[in-house]
Amino acid sequence: MASPLRLLRRAALVHVAGLALLVAPGSAASIPLPEDDPFYAVPKKRKLAPLANGEVLKSREVEVSSLGLPLAVTAWQVKYKTIDVHGKPSAYVTTVMIPDSPWTGGGPRPLLSYQTAQDGISTKCAPSYALRTGFEAGNSGAETIAMAIALARGWALTAPDYEGPRSEFLGAKGEARGVIDGVRAALRFDTAGFRAGTPVGLIGYSGGALASTLGAQLQPRYAPKLKLAGVALGGVPADIGATMRAFSGTAFGGAVAMGIAAADRSYPAANVEQYLNQAGLAAMEASQHDCISDAVARHPFASIEDYARDPAVFGSPPVVALLQRMSPLWFRGTPSAPVYEYHAVLDELAPIGPARALVDRFCAAGTPVQQVEDYIGEHITELITGYLGAMDYLQNRFDGKPPPSNC
Repeated sequence: MASPLRLLRRAALVHVAGLALLVAPGSAASIPLPEDDPFYAVPKKRKLAPLANGEVLKSREVEVSSLGLPLAVTAWQVKYKTIDVHGKPSAYVTTVMIPDSPWTGGGPRPLLSYQTAQDGISTKCAPSYALRTGFEAGNSGAETIAMAIALARGWALTAPDYEGPRSEFLGAKGEARGVIDGVRAALRFDTAGFRAGTPVGLIGYSGGALASTLGAQLQPRYAPKLKLAGVALGGVPADIGATMRAFSGTAFGGAVAMGIAAADRSYPAANVEQYLNQAGLAAMEASQHDCISDAVARHPFASIEDYARDPAVFGSPPVVALLQRMSPLWFRGTPSAPVYEYHAVLDELAPIGPARALVDRFCAAGTPVQQVEDYIGEHITELITGYLGAMDYLQNRFDGKPPPSNC
């Protein structure tokens, strides 16, 4: 069997390939997009409203794979009730996976909530679709290898489609609730057999870290009875404005168009269109069904200035306020669980300055934080080189060891 490090190196190549759209044909044709699959249908609001958040609505057993190889797990898609970014009851889906091998560790088998960098405004970007189809799902498809490594430790996994049925990327409150209610649903899903006292962790990198930290920040006031053992965040984009500026004008500049479209979908009252010129409106329209890799391929080296009616609008108070609504750095709350944050100092897409400021805020609130900064590498490579450290950190939290902190 390949070593974890070799698997991670392979994942790096796949992740880069996903961003470049160098994807191999798969079996997606036989599996409908979530939006075309009746299983994902959202019940009427009047039926959802009285239900508890995280209540299981429906489930089905599915086969899941990583890079075309079946995972040795029993897996289910679990539909659950939550609240979307607009404050309305909705139904999201998470994939719950239990390794086929018996758990031999002490205490109950841990449950890890793995948030992929879903990074898109199409249901094809969702992890539930990626786990059944593979490469077609952009970042989520590439990250199935990281899930496989976690499963190899014997942990159970839940991978929520935290953007919801309308793929509302950057909708901070919706993503946060999607993560937390996905954990609640997994624990309440009787068929999976989770025991009382099951240790729970959250993990995510980049866009997945965005959702993970938002969920961890929300948990103390939204789900105080849910106890998290630890949270691992990699390359967290703590300030969405800084991240969009980092993408702008680079080979990944097409992400700006997708980010604009996401902001328009998640925050329609902001009337994003008023700030765009004709090129911006056209790019936003073209990105309505994109994963980040699609937008990057379509609009290389695009910049904010290419799309704005007024280049200064990015710094205007309404736009700054909108970007802050999406950003963990300004999101209300701090995690009750200890945090591990790993980051490349030279990260070109999620600048380290805002991540440091976020860690400082958590530390000031009394949250134990172990921050690990890598002086070699950048955003893509850190996903690989930092992952095993995050796994070890979570293992120690699952084992009940005291959390280290370099606050």
